[in-house]
Amino acid sequence: MFSSSTTNPYLLYRVINYGSSREDIHVTSNIHYFDPVKEDEVIFRDKVLPMELRKGCLVGMSHGWGVFKAVCDDNEYKAIYVTDYYNPCGSKSVKNIPLHPLGKPIAIQQQAITNAAMTCAPDQSKDFAVAVKCLGPMINFNRPGGKHKDSGSVIFKTPFQYFDQSKVMYSKRDEKFYTPSFGGHFLVFWDSFFEEDMTGSELLELRFCNVPEMTQSEWELLDSCSKTVYFVESPSGQRFLIKWYAQNHQPGDSMTFLCRGTKRFMVFREEEDKRTMCYTEDIGDLCIFLGNNEPFCVKASSFPGLNSNSIYFAGDGYGVYDIATRKPRSFRPKSPSAFSSASLLPYWIPPMSL
Repeated sequence: MFSSSTTNPYLLYRVINYGSSREDIHVTSNIHYFDPVKEDEVIFRDKVLPMELRKGCLVGMSHGWGVFKAVCDDNEYKAIYVTDYYNPCGSKSVKNIPLHPLGKPIAIQQQAITNAAMTCAPDQSKDFAVAVKCLGPMINFNRPGGKHKDSGSVIFKTPFQYFDQSKVMYSKRDEKFYTPSFGGHFLVFWDSFFEEDMTGSELLELRFCNVPEMTQSEWELLDSCSKTVYFVESPSGQRFLIKWYAQNHQPGDSMTFLCRGTKRFMVFREEEDKRTMCYTEDIGDLCIFLGNNEPFCVKASSFPGLNSNSIYFAGDGYGVYDIATRKPRSFRPKSPSAFSSASLLPYWIPPMSL
């Protein structure tokens, strides 16, 4: 059970910096969150912006900690930090943990990171691991407290081109990192306790059952959509593969909280053999949060106001999707003017202890 000392899930949607320049030692930020329980904003004010985070961008989020890509002095590659700067329960003195720089993939891979995942929050254990999924068939692992000769920096190449834009997640149940293929037909996974002699990956080819019958026009609509695939684990260890279909959506800097191009989600429950994914329209008391963050689930009954059997999504539109009725709904902020020209950052933050 969650107590009053736990935050609701939040959507990080806007950061406003105050200072004469990036070199100003006194740069502070107001960080704006959207609370999906109350459907209104929450603002944390006057957070000091560390110097090392002023040149770069947020590229992932896991366990409420941001994974930040910063420009190095030579501008040839990026350094990676794990930071609690965006954490609504983070310390006043921001914690930045530098990781080893990304390896040397081709330039476009260096510039684009699809997402990141972590075994746990750094304040829970010093022996945590971070997986950073680059554009292209490459994933970078770091274990700052590991025994690897390069202090934990290991690079794996994922098999096939189907993983070029895929996303990574961590399974607490079996202590592995998972990445679904672009079409959702394969899962590749790695042991999170990687060492120098454990640099391989394993591949599962998935089978789908109970796929719903649809008309030809419905299939044509889905075929016209862009598709993003996620793999997510519930608090009890149940896992789901989710296909997100969106059409004609062009993310912009001044979006409002609208569903936009999202047309449908298809949810598949993992069966005991770990290869069979069975279509379902009932995930019970759960709600799933999808964005550029590592995906996560919470129990809706623990946060009165959340809709059970639903998906809260941010990225290809912003809203909540009822899995049973197959209907998306735009958010209805109580202070709509606060979101009229928001620079939306599609990062959900799970409940955090105050």
